[in-house]
Amino acid sequence: MYTDRIKDYTTELYNYNKHLLSAVRTQKSSDAIKNTKAVTLLNDIDIALTNQLNTMESFDDLLNESKMDQFKENAARVLGTIAGSIGNIREDAVSKMIRDNYTALSMTASGYTMLNTLAISNKNDELANFAADSLERMAQLITETSKVLPFVVADELVEDQEEANRIGEQSMKETQLAWKPEHLFEGE
Repeated sequence: MYTDRIKDYTTELYNYNKHLLSAVRTQKSSDAIKNTKAVTLLNDIDIALTNQLNTMESFDDLLNESKMDQFKENAARVLGTIAGSIGNIREDAVSKMIRDNYTALSMTASGYTMLNTLAISNKNDELANFAADSLERMAQLITETSKVLPFVVADELVEDQEEANRIGEQSMKETQLAWKPEHLFEGE
């Protein structure tokens, strides 16, 4: 029914995840990352993306080779430009890396939502279940990223580790309140 579209969505998401995984692995090797929460988060993202990519590769005939090559060329050009800019201007790179991962994981989550919807419309239960499971894992990683970010920022701002942990903990608690369902539509 929508076979070409499923191939396109799967291929784009596969390529996006592959580039995100490459960026995360580069981040993991950075000497700048010393925060244990950030290290753990990056390892969790690496494992999740690796597993999802391996599963995507196991789906027969769902990756469109010609689109993969085109995406790789475009993504390499864009990501190369961004990476070059980031490397040249960031003094506080770790917090911005984590922030950028937050955004990238959100894009991945929206990609899994789209793939799930398309798979359901095509009655491809296996792909729909994979997309739903992957979306759930992305939601967990997004939540974890939102909890780690305050600690990383505090580490960059405050030299005293005890004070940085106190600030990170307070900020994490306060910012997590914003995501509670009872707070989402206040003030409307």
